[in-house]
Amino acid sequence: MHHKRLIWQLYPSQLLIALAALLAFTWYGTSSIRSFQLSETAAGLEARAHLVASSILVYLGHDDLVGLEAFCREVGKKSATRLTVITPDGKVLADSDEDPARMENHNDRPEIIAALAGKTAPSLRFSQTLQENLMYVAIPLEDQGHRRGVLRVAIPVTAMDKALSAIYQKIIWGCVIVALLAALVAWFIARRISKPLEQMKLGAERFSRGDFAGRMREEGAEEVAALARALNEMATQLDGRIQTIVSQHSQLQAVFASMVEGVITVDTEERILEVNQAGAQLLNVDPEKIKGKSILLAVRNTHLQNFVKNALACAVPMEGEFSSRMGADGKEKYFYAHGARLQDGQGRITGALIVINDVTNLRRLESIRRDFVANVSHELKTPITSIEGFAETLLDGALDEPESARRFVEIIGKQASRLHAIVEDLLALSRVEQEAKREEIVLQELPIAEVLQSAIQICSSRAEKENMAISLACAPTITAGINPALFEQAVVNLLDNAVKYSGKGSEIKVEAEKKAGEVLIRVCDNGVGIASQDISRIFERFYRVDKARSAKLGGTGLGLSIVKHIVSAHHGHIGVESTPGKGSVFTIHLPVEYNIK
Repeated sequence: MHHKRLIWQLYPSQLLIALAALLAFTWYGTSSIRSFQLSETAAGLEARAHLVASSILVYLGHDDLVGLEAFCREVGKKSATRLTVITPDGKVLADSDEDPARMENHNDRPEIIAALAGKTAPSLRFSQTLQENLMYVAIPLEDQGHRRGVLRVAIPVTAMDKALSAIYQKIIWGCVIVALLAALVAWFIARRISKPLEQMKLGAERFSRGDFAGRMREEGAEEVAALARALNEMATQLDGRIQTIVSQHSQLQAVFASMVEGVITVDTEERILEVNQAGAQLLNVDPEKIKGKSILLAVRNTHLQNFVKNALACAVPMEGEFSSRMGADGKEKYFYAHGARLQDGQGRITGALIVINDVTNLRRLESIRRDFVANVSHELKTPITSIEGFAETLLDGALDEPESARRFVEIIGKQASRLHAIVEDLLALSRVEQEAKREEIVLQELPIAEVLQSAIQICSSRAEKENMAISLACAPTITAGINPALFEQAVVNLLDNAVKYSGKGSEIKVEAEKKAGEVLIRVCDNGVGIASQDISRIFERFYRVDKARSAKLGGTGLGLSIVKHIVSAHHGHIGVESTPGKGSVFTIHLPVEYNIK
């Protein structure tokens, strides 16, 4: 792209400004002179008209048209002014220059129309009668409130135009001389400004090549000298900062290479910019060969490809898991990835950073733990069922000492029931986890109001015993992708906790709404509340805020954990807000749009 030199950018603009100012001055001056001359001429004509108006009214009063015409010709000749007397209907009665009988009706003349309206409006136009430009001024002729006609006076403006033309020529020649002087001055100023800047350009080119040894001379105007000082200071700072950047880059490269986590950076087109040695080993690729290639071609894993795409599209950092058989041994491995967009100093998106951790061992241990819970639950269920059977038999009066026997049997039955509840919860939790993992949980787009109402009915009997009221606020049009049975179980668990930990006569509210691309379901109570240090752990298995109270109320410590896993299986999440002594609000967040299988 060709760029003009600075002098050819400054000089034409300065010259154009000077010429534009001169043209504006010329136009304004000539217009003002002409306007002033015309206004003075119009005022003189109006004065002449008023001087002869009384005499004309005398002739009109005696209907002496011959005397009127003679008077107009005599006065017009002496004053070099054309006088015309016109009736209110536009007929010409007398004229100082022409025969009134041959003149047309004047009721359409602008000055006549204005005079009949009681106004004075000068008019400048070409006269077809006299074949020259005339200025016309008309005044009304009134005698004791009675309008007798209109007196129009006019003079040719040819002489005035000639005088104005002579003035215009002098002004134009003066402007030409001033324009030439302005051109010379503009060239001198532009040259003085551009010359030191050209020298600075040469110095800046040296700086761009990395030559910071030389410095620019601080000469010329203060602004130019200040610019030279600023460039010299910039060169000093750039030299120091480049050295710092080189040093820091070396350190970052060392850290990048020694990280045990796999790190991948991509640009906005999903092309790989950098990958460290750990990342190359995790993905079983050559780090040098895949640089510059699209992630679609470099890594044959659709989960990672989709994660990179989502990381570039998402405004907030994101996390996710994926599996792969890309290792040298061909075994399936599990990875946990963190992704975040990269931005430059102006806030523009330049790419994304992906950090990958190998969590294969953690997934294996988690699988062992889940299997252990399931196996233990199955092993405990049979003896617990037997204990309940014997306890019921004893309670029917099979023992000789009914009083003592009943008390012990009640204890056995109570503990057996509690163990049974724990086993049932463990089984439910394990079932939800396994089905969610295998994606066997079927979700349907259904109205949630019916499910919420069913859950309230299940808990209503216990709530009525405690004199509690459960209210529902949910529009029938709100839908979400849910598994009705599992979702109902989650809401029942939340309502059961609300009933347990709220005092008698309390009110429990169930609310649902659509907001910001989500369906929100809230269960609100005014119970004992949860301390802030416990909120982050209440969804852990067997975690109890108040162990004594939980055991007394029959809690297993698994209800909220089941709720969390059910909500997670619905591709949502759950949050809680609570204040000790004031109550709690559990909120289930479900996505509005989800691909239902």
